Formats: sequence, structure tokens, C-alpha cells
Amino acid sequence: MVIKAVSKERIGSAMLEFDHKFRSRPEWQGWEKNQSHRYAINASGNLYPAKKIVSLATGIAVGEFSGGHPTNSYLKKRGFTIVELPREEGELVLQFTPGAVYDRRTEINGPFGGSRQSGIAASAFYPVIFLFTGDSGEQYGYADRCEDGVYFYTGEGRRGAMTLTRGNRAIAEHAVDGRALHLFKSLGKGKGCAYVGEFSCADMFMRTQPDVTGQARAAIVFRLVPVGISGGTIEVGEEDEDKADLPESLAAARLLALDACKLASDGVGQSAPRKIYQRSRKVSYYVLMRAQGICESCEMPAPFLKKDGTPYLEPHHVNRLSDGGLDHPRYVAAVCPSCHREIHSGVHGALVNQRLKLRLEAIEG
Repeated sequence: MVIKAVSKERIGSAMLEFDHKFRSRPEWQGWEKNQSHRYAINASGNLYPAKKIVSLATGIAVGEFSGGHPTNSYLKKRGFTIVELPREEGELVLQFTPGAVYDRRTEINGPFGGSRQSGIAASAFYPVIFLFTGDSGEQYGYADRCEDGVYFYTGEGRRGAMTLTRGNRAIAEHAVDGRALHLFKSLGKGKGCAYVGEFSCADMFMRTQPDVTGQARAAIVFRLVPVGISGGTIEVGEEDEDKADLPESLAAARLLALDACKLASDGVGQSAPRKIYQRSRKVSYYVLMRAQGICESCEMPAPFLKKDGTPYLEPHHVNRLSDGGLDHPRYVAAVCPSCHREIHSGVHGALVNQRLKLRLEAIEG
């Protein structure tokens, strides 16, 4: 969305409104250290959140226009000084708000890495792959769509048959590599990218569709399933699942879990969410067996037993903020509720998570 033009005076009034109505509110205490705020207006030594001020001045919700360069340029043209908020090394957190609009250069690929032009942008520094879609992709032979909550994402390659290389391979192996998939929808040149959400890849298939020249070619299509935040226990089965198909030995359970993480290309006969569940179930079963009732973070026994007599532990994915979706044993730990809450909310959560990550690397290799 193009930011509505307002005067410098109107923006100044918005800054006064922020001082009187918002600055003292609990949700705005220490906002300068919040990861969602990277730039601020500096007025006589006082800092103001750039996007919030523009929102107050224009009446446009903060989630409907892009921050970063577009917002900064808008304010600079009106004579305001913009500063980048200081961040300690390692402080960046991969966290985006669904529906919010981000500037790709300054708020996505700039701070977190990955190509600024490709539709599939794998970071070399963070465990993440950024996926971009948009209406303009149709001119290059792409036809992404969402059906029944499942996103059909076309692989990369403008001309000729697509191959499972580069970005396509990165998506196919994202679970094995411990990389999260974050999907954005491009709103057009200069309008930013709206965050769709985090996804897991259930499978892939081939279909015939035109390339950029209009010639029919074999195209790779990935079925992506939204990742939800799960706070439940690591379950080894649901009411319609038979535990009999799960092995009793740790070695066999590990092999089953590792095999489950390999992406299938066997068509779309089974629902994508169901595939994710069945594969994640095997990983969860192994991780719980591996822990043997001991929290893999604090190394203390599980706090209590569930009704079925098994230890209560919770799943935690060391490379993601959310704990749902397709996982790999190398990146999933069984932790007690206390450690889980500390990792996600504690002041030393990042340090605890890093120690846990190193432990999993030692266990799984």
C-alpha cells in the first residue's frame, strides 16, 4: 500500500500523540529493544517508533504498509532524522507477524541473509528459507495457490523443465537441514511483502505447465502445510493410530524417524496435513524414547507421569520459535515444561537453547 501523503506538522502531532497516549503503556515499555522495531525517529534525543508514528499520522494500520526503506524514505523526505536501533550480536530473532508488511531489503533478506531477487532465498547465516510468491509470478510460468489450508508452491526455474537443485532442493531438504520455511506474498514493486506464515513441506509432485516462453514443461510443485505453535506433550499416537507399527528398540525407532524426514514425491493421494502428522509422529516417538524420561535440557526427570504411565515432556524445536510442523531428530528435544517456558520467555532463554542445540548435535551427529 502506498503511504498516504501528510504534512510534516501532522507527523509532529502524531509524535505528541505517542508521547501522551502510548509511551507510558506497558506494551510500549522498552519498545526500542523489541525485535519488531529496527528504526526510529530521533527528535532532540527522543526516539519514536517509525511505523507507529506514520500509522498515527495517516490512519493506516501498521500491518498494511512496509517498514524499513519505504517508511524511512517517507519520513526523511519530510525532514525527520531516522536512526537504526542498536542490536547486540546474536540478538536478531526470526519472528514475523502474519499479515504484516515487510520491506524485503531492510527487514527480511537484509538482516537475515538470502538472495534479494530469487523466489526461494535460503540464508547462509540463519536456519531459514524465505519463499516469495505474488501475482507477477504468473508471467514467468508460476501458479501458486492455497486450497483447504494447503499451499501449492511452484519451484524455481523460469525456462525448461525444473530440476531438484538449488532452491528447489533446499525446500525438499528443509527438515533434514533444520531450516524453517517462511512464506511472503509480494505486493508489487515498492509495496513490500506481506507475511503469510511458517510452513512445513509435506511432499512434492510434478505437473505440466508453461514456462516463461509459453512452452509446456515439467514443473515441481511443493505442498506446504502451515506450522502451528504446539504446547502439548510429545505424543506417540492418536486415537486412530496403532502403536503396533512403532518399533520397540531405540535404534529401529531412530531409523524410522530419519526415514520419515525424507521428502516424498508420490503424488497427492493423501492429505498434506495427514502426511506431516504421520511423519512427525515417528520423530516424536523416537525423541521421547531417546530422552528416557529425562529432560534433555536440565537433565532432571520429567515432572510427572501422564495417565498412560509415560513421562510428561514437551517438544521443542531448537531452530524455530514454534514447535509444530515437520521435524528432524537433530533439531527436536524432549524438555520439561519449566525449561520449555524458560527457552521461549526467559531472559537467558537463548543461551539455554544454544546449549540444548549443541547437546543435540553431539547426540545425533
